[in-house]
Amino acid sequence: MPPPEPRPADRPPSPEPAVPPAPGATAAAGPATPSSDGPDLDANPSLRAYLRAQGARIPSAWVRAGLAVLAIVLVAVLVREWRGTDRSGDGEREASLARAEWAAIQRQTPSALGDGLVTGTLGPGDAERSDDRYADYFVHEHADSTAFSVVVTSAEFAPDLSVRLPSGQTIAASNLLRTQTRAEIEGLTGPGRFEVVVTSREARAEGAYEVLVVPAGPIDSVYVDDEAVIDTLGTGPRRAGRFERTYGIVAGPDDPVVVRVVSSAFVPRLHLLGPNGEVEGSWRTLERISSGDSLFGVVLRYLPGWEAPYRLLVTSEAAGATGPFALDVQSVPTRDLRAEDRGVTRRLGDESWLVGRRYVDYYRLRTRSGERSILRATSREIPPALRLWRLERSTRDEVAAALNPGGAGEAEIREELDAGEYILEVTTGGADTLATPGGEYALTFTSEPIEPAPRELSAAPTDAQSRVFGTEVRRSGESGGNTFEVGVTTVAVSYPAGRTRVQLSVSVRSIDYSGNWAPWTSFVGKGYVVDDMGKRYTPSQVESKSPSGSAAEPGTVRRGTVVFYAPGTITGQSRFVYVASIGENTVTLPIPVP
Repeated sequence: MPPPEPRPADRPPSPEPAVPPAPGATAAAGPATPSSDGPDLDANPSLRAYLRAQGARIPSAWVRAGLAVLAIVLVAVLVREWRGTDRSGDGEREASLARAEWAAIQRQTPSALGDGLVTGTLGPGDAERSDDRYADYFVHEHADSTAFSVVVTSAEFAPDLSVRLPSGQTIAASNLLRTQTRAEIEGLTGPGRFEVVVTSREARAEGAYEVLVVPAGPIDSVYVDDEAVIDTLGTGPRRAGRFERTYGIVAGPDDPVVVRVVSSAFVPRLHLLGPNGEVEGSWRTLERISSGDSLFGVVLRYLPGWEAPYRLLVTSEAAGATGPFALDVQSVPTRDLRAEDRGVTRRLGDESWLVGRRYVDYYRLRTRSGERSILRATSREIPPALRLWRLERSTRDEVAAALNPGGAGEAEIREELDAGEYILEVTTGGADTLATPGGEYALTFTSEPIEPAPRELSAAPTDAQSRVFGTEVRRSGESGGNTFEVGVTTVAVSYPAGRTRVQLSVSVRSIDYSGNWAPWTSFVGKGYVVDDMGKRYTPSQVESKSPSGSAAEPGTVRRGTVVFYAPGTITGQSRFVYVASIGENTVTLPIPVP
């Protein structure tokens, strides 16, 4: 609102109207009457002229500086007044601004990172990022185009790392090279200026660290089921106070892997790094073994992902320990168990998978319809237990078990099972103990026929009836100097649109061949089926389903379906003969019809 009008007593006296002097007259002498607001410059022209002259003598730069100072003072007063009206969150805003300013200052003055080891400490006084993590800044000038990596290690916190490339792109530490004590960025190439930021994975983490530029070099590869590697720990720079050896593990995705490191000079420590960082949880188990004070070892088991790279870091429990060690990497294969075999004898132990505190061996078996399957495990050293799973595409369902809770020396599964493929687990039963039990066992798989139930005749006995039955027929053949095994496990006969359709579930296993499979269509197109009445069934490539995977090596199996047709409704067959093509040769598989 406007200010109130001043009372009459407060108003200054109204000036008298000026009367210009007559020509030739002079102004009356005497002092000018000042107003209540200051000197009356109009009444004293000489004072006004004097002030103008003094103002002209002040340099213009001084005037501008004074105006700037006055503006700053006014802004400060306004900010103080504004803060006085609302104090909520001021401390937090001020602290955030101070941290950002300090971080910007440190980012502009990074420490040099050369070829030697650089030590530092994260904690109060360092730059603080917006995510409440301390950070130190470095710069590395790389003179040539050689490749290198940057590694930060710490025994006091989980470190993290990022590097800004000369192009301006920023990259973070690779999960494949990161553990609770280290972080690494590899594959960097010069020349140029690289800005390095060392921080932590957790907010407010503090402690000492070491950062190092490491020239790129080859990484030794270790192949599963190859000979053991003999190596020495103690070369190269220390990382988090410990020496380190790095290996790339080459393993397939199907079978679990057991890694053993044994040394008489130090207690080993292992870090397994996968595509998502250090492998932990249910995908990995770890056992420590020792023999007195002269032999120390670690057994690590893990389940590889599909075609995923894995890196193994071998170091020591004690800082600075050195000495020789042996590294062995073996697979835990799923072995085939056949009813016609006499059985197998194996030992649950170091070469087995580990689930909780129990070793497990795995077997693959196939059952046929019309038969009762008998699986029996016996042992004098352990109480055996059995679990049977049905495989169905990418899932599995438990169908039978003999867990042997009483701890007897024998466990048996006796079931009439649907025809198909199953996985059998052999483990230990009895009471749950702290020790992991292991020992030798014998395993057998037998089958016995089941009397078929009397068939009910349909209302029209002459009508064709569709049917599906399991079988187990395998034959081997050679092509190009290599051996392959072809098998048929399931047969389906139906009669669509006045034709006879025969579908076979077929597997092809490489015995000693390594390379690429031939296209499935070429394999299907050269085969045929005949029955005991002389009828020939030709392949239908349109309906045949191609299996996944193109690479073959000894032991690799690919599976698919093959469909054949014959004109007319053909019933009463007692046998089919499948003639499969293997390159330039063929394999003949007789298939009885139940």
